[in-house]
Amino acid sequence: MSEPFNFLKDWHFVPAVAGEFAIASGSFPIVFLGDRKLPVIVMGLRAGNNVFVQADGQFDGDHYVPAYVRRYPFVSANNPGQDNATVCVDVDAEFVTSDSPEVPFFDESGEPTDYTKQAIEYVSAFDNDARITEAFVQRVLDLDLLEKKDVKVANPNDPENPVTVADYWGVSQEKLSALPADKLEEMNKNGDLGAIYAHMISLQRWERVLRRVSQLAQAEQASA
Repeated sequence: MSEPFNFLKDWHFVPAVAGEFAIASGSFPIVFLGDRKLPVIVMGLRAGNNVFVQADGQFDGDHYVPAYVRRYPFVSANNPGQDNATVCVDVDAEFVTSDSPEVPFFDESGEPTDYTKQAIEYVSAFDNDARITEAFVQRVLDLDLLEKKDVKVANPNDPENPVTVADYWGVSQEKLSALPADKLEEMNKNGDLGAIYAHMISLQRWERVLRRVSQLAQAEQASA
């Protein structure tokens, strides 16, 4: 494929699963959004502008590729009243619409190829990780650990009033520190504490996103 990550250009965040917090925290902010406070990996400040996808449709190789992105073009759809989900494929993906697809989905007899079987297994594993993540978020909510946070940048027209460029939910250090020792020990054993610390460390990556947004804006102005 000439532009394998072209589909990602318009996504400024993607869903995250708790098991990837540690590795993803080295590259991106991981925050909680929406009514359900589900975690996402931040890749830009506004829709339609992913600052980690290059102009040639390649992903910046210095950074982690999230599990949700690696799952594409496959997704799953729940079947009402059934335990099993259906694995679907984005029919508009370049991987599918290409005149000469790199890997066929089915063999000559109509059976799934090894590639398709591996994709189904990966989607199934991702769905399981997503359920584990939802349970993790629910435990965080039950402990009331989240608080509203924002990201501000200097306003050249009004230095005393910085501009808010992002707001989200994040774990409160104060609330976390106030938890009793036995609860922290329980969270350490079940892995929640590690995921929380990774999330908190990842918030330092906002600076990287802001810097890339600024660099891209300057490049656009220079080429205009």
